[in-house]
Amino acid sequence: MVLAQRLRLDVLAAYAARFALTLVSLVMRVLPRRHKVVLLTRQSSKPPSDFLLLRDAMLRADPSVQVVMIAKMVPPGIVRKFGYAAHLLVEMYHVSTSRVLVVDGYSIIASATPRSKGLTVVQLWHALGSLKKFGLSIIGQRGGRDPLLAKAMRMHAGYDIVIASAERCREPFAEAFGVDVSKVVVAPLPRVDRLRDPAHRAKVRERFDFLYPDLMGKKVALYAPTFRTEGRVSPVDPVELTQAMTDAGYAMITKLHPLVPVPSASGLRVAPGMSTQDLLLVADIFITDYSSAVFEAAVAGVPSYLIAPDLDEYSQRRDFYAKYPDDLGLPMAASLEALVESVRKGEADAEMMRIMHEKFVADAGDERTSAADHLADVVMEAAMSTTALEVVA
Repeated sequence: MVLAQRLRLDVLAAYAARFALTLVSLVMRVLPRRHKVVLLTRQSSKPPSDFLLLRDAMLRADPSVQVVMIAKMVPPGIVRKFGYAAHLLVEMYHVSTSRVLVVDGYSIIASATPRSKGLTVVQLWHALGSLKKFGLSIIGQRGGRDPLLAKAMRMHAGYDIVIASAERCREPFAEAFGVDVSKVVVAPLPRVDRLRDPAHRAKVRERFDFLYPDLMGKKVALYAPTFRTEGRVSPVDPVELTQAMTDAGYAMITKLHPLVPVPSASGLRVAPGMSTQDLLLVADIFITDYSSAVFEAAVAGVPSYLIAPDLDEYSQRRDFYAKYPDDLGLPMAASLEALVESVRKGEADAEMMRIMHEKFVADAGDERTSAADHLADVVMEAAMSTTALEVVA
């Protein structure tokens, strides 16, 4: 009963927010568009590496373009949400005066407000590959949004271009974002450049050795499980996994989702100051259950192992785009004992990662063209096409 009442309030609030933002957007239509691109995220309060690399690539391609990056998470609490509502006005101003808006997840500005002429919206999803179903594919399912709330928020509506990392990901991304597959463009995320750059790898290794000198010369195993909704906890105890991998001769580093608290007095090594992407550049092996970070491991060439003791139960409430684990081609264990045995035997190797890389993460198309430069070409072409439309009109 309480949950139903809360849902009704959330739906009413969503419609009220849409109405208010619609009025503001109509007023802002008088603002002239500039040669400007907005990169907008609410996944974190600082710009993600993909945005930083894309910005630099766009400025290399066209120094005259103005690039505005906005990173702000929706805060908890009623009072702080009022402050966020005021921040939305800033976002709306920049979007109303830009030719391209790039988002890396759902954005109320991108989807819930009416579109004015001359703007192209690009969805640059924040994960590589297509493993678990997400977005519109799981509305009304466990782990997905409620249909009423999704309708009220116009969830993932209004995209002109959707970016996918490989050809086999185009149809899943079209389904997840409710667009025709013709709108899905293959362009690997800019983070791919850093995962493949030997110079960047050397810098990360230097910083890692400085922060954790006690791990120098040791084999490192990285564990990054998927985030589970509805308060569910992974059946793999990270403390037990750490001990098991220590016994197997590995220094274990665990990177949990930011919304998952680290067990107190656990003895887990979580490597603050180092991201999962950074740690993939120093790890000898990678361990996960259902995380799409396995595709980043493939790009980095890190032998990877799957541990999924709850596969039957998990697959009943969260479907996959890929056939798991067959499409990944990686060794999978159903227990810690089996995982350790697989690691001891070295069952995962570089060839497995190369094959998975080819399946799920395309090359930029030219060895001389970086992923960031390739994506910048897509975005800048969109900016030029909107300019041409306005001139014709």
